[in-house]
Amino acid sequence: MAASTRIKAQNIIFKIADVNYACDANSVVLELGDAPGDVQTFCEVRVGGEWSLTLSGITSGEATSLYQVLWTNFGSHAEFIIAPNGNSVPSTDEPHYTGTVVFDQLPPLNLTSNEVVQFSVTLRVRNTGLDAASNLYYGVSLVNAD
Repeated sequence: MAASTRIKAQNIIFKIADVNYACDANSVVLELGDAPGDVQTFCEVRVGGEWSLTLSGITSGEATSLYQVLWTNFGSHAEFIIAPNGNSVPSTDEPHYTGTVVFDQLPPLNLTSNEVVQFSVTLRVRNTGLDAASNLYYGVSLVNAD
């Protein structure tokens, strides 16, 4: 078997509410963890899950920057799209990951003399359950094609 095509995190698409913030971000991590209150028995593969979306990027005072959008939308939620291959249309070999991010944390302001200011914040993704037949995994959809 030949090696699978590798994804290089370069020129990705990362959108919140249809606005691409890839140029303000240097790290986008979508990670599945345990949902609060779940108890897994020895016979279960997984009881439930909850995704987190960790964003790291540049700190900016511009109203349209990712940093300011995180502040101004605190307490609300929005749809997100991650296209790791940078493709605007999902395909079988280049899927998109979608869900609803909850703005439940504010990004910090860390200032160090003579350094470019960066931030990192971890947000919750709204859990809408599991339906693997529909490519829905605890609130994150794997979109292969329209």
